[in-house]
Order: sequence, then C-alpha cells, then structure tokens
Amino acid sequence: MKYRGSCFLLLFLTMLTMLHWSAGTAAAGTVEEGLFQEGNEAYSRGDYAGAIDKYQQIITTAGYSPGVLYNLANSYELSGRTGRAILNYERALRLAPSDSDIAGNLELVRKDHGLFPKESSPIERFFGLLPLGQWSALIPLSLLLFTVFLLAGMRYRFSRPTTIGVGTCCLLILVLALAGTIDRDHYFNPSVVVSPEAKLFISPFASAASIGAVQEGRLVYPQKSHGEFSYVTDETDRSGWIHDSMIESVSGETGSGS
Repeated sequence: MKYRGSCFLLLFLTMLTMLHWSAGTAAAGTVEEGLFQEGNEAYSRGDYAGAIDKYQQIITTAGYSPGVLYNLANSYELSGRTGRAILNYERALRLAPSDSDIAGNLELVRKDHGLFPKESSPIERFFGLLPLGQWSALIPLSLLLFTVFLLAGMRYRFSRPTTIGVGTCCLLILVLALAGTIDRDHYFNPSVVVSPEAKLFISPFASAASIGAVQEGRLVYPQKSHGEFSYVTDETDRSGWIHDSMIESVSGETGSGS
C-alpha cells in the first residue's frame, strides 16, 4: 500500500508539472501572437520603427521564424536600412528555402540597390546545383555503394571491366562530393554588411589604410579574425579586413546588435 501511495503521489505531481508547463507555453504563445499583431498594426500605419521593435521582441523570446523574419526584413527595407533587410531575408530563406515571397523580395531589394555578385564560372555554377548538405551526403553514399559492390563480388563473379567501371564511378562521385562540400562550405555561412559606413582595410587595425568602401547589404565571407576585425571576401572577390561591428552573420552567431 505504501508503494502504491508513492506511485499515485508521483503521478499527481507529474500531472501538475505538465499542466503548469502547458499553461506557460500557451501564455507565451498568446504574448507572441499579441506582439506579432501589434507589429503588423504598426507596419500598416507606417510606423516601421515600432514594427521592428515588436518583431525583435518576438525573436528575443521565441527565436527565429520565417514569418517574423520576413515582416522584420520588410520593415527594415521600408525604413531605409538595406543591410538589416537583406540579413533578415537571408535568415528567413534559410528556414523556408522554397518560399517564393521571401526569395522574390530578397532578389528585388538586391536588384534595386545594385547588389549584384560577380559572374559565376561554370565550375561554380555546377557546384551550386546542390546545397552543402547534399554534397556532403554523397561522400558516405559513394563509399557505401563501393563497399556493397565489393561484398556482392564475394558472392557473384563480376568481370574486370565491370569492376573497374564501378570503382571509377564511385571514385568520381567521391571526388566531386569532396570538392562540392569544400566549395559550398565556403559560401554556407556568409555575413551581411549592415552599416552604410563599412570599409575594407589592408590590416586588422583602425589606423590601417582603407582599400575602399563596401556597400551596405553586400554579402561577405569571413575567413579568419583578429581582435575586432575579420578578414573577408565579398561577392565581387574583393578581400580585406572589416570591423566586426559592420557585419552580422546570417546564422546569428555574431553581430553588432540592432
């Protein structure tokens, strides 16, 4: 009886905990919905700063979501903050890569501000056919296919040309997968220039000579860092050091606030 009473008490406490958690989640969801509605209302009346504030509050408490990021990007663009707009369109597109509205707005903003990347080479276009995850998945797949073929060869006798042909195909897939993974990894986590005063420098010091301005909203690809500077290459293949406060990572790992 004592054991049964302990079980009932444990079950009762567990149910109370679940009810409390459910109530807290529902309350949090209600707050976020309220903020989202307030943000939309501010956006509708042209109060883009107010809309940005509401959407940022949602992100702070609940994290990223495509809808909030999309509305936030629209608000930034209409308030003249191109870098922040592109940053949040890019983030929204990471979460919803097939969303045509997000992709369309991003393309339109980049076009309106002349943010065109350099012409891609045939090799870059080829590796751009697949995202990083799919190229990297081909590496173990090629090894698995070759292993299965070798195991099958222990049971069935394959001709020498067949063995050479299958081995060559698996090796070719492996080489292409490795090259594609390396190429796509370089472009996987870009940063966005979020300041209209951003410049590239020849060395990671504020007193260093400037190579020139880099346009707000431009994608840059960090390669290394030193102090408060990062060495980056932009979409036009210009390279140099840039202050970390001028850029923010699409992944949200680093940045300079709002």
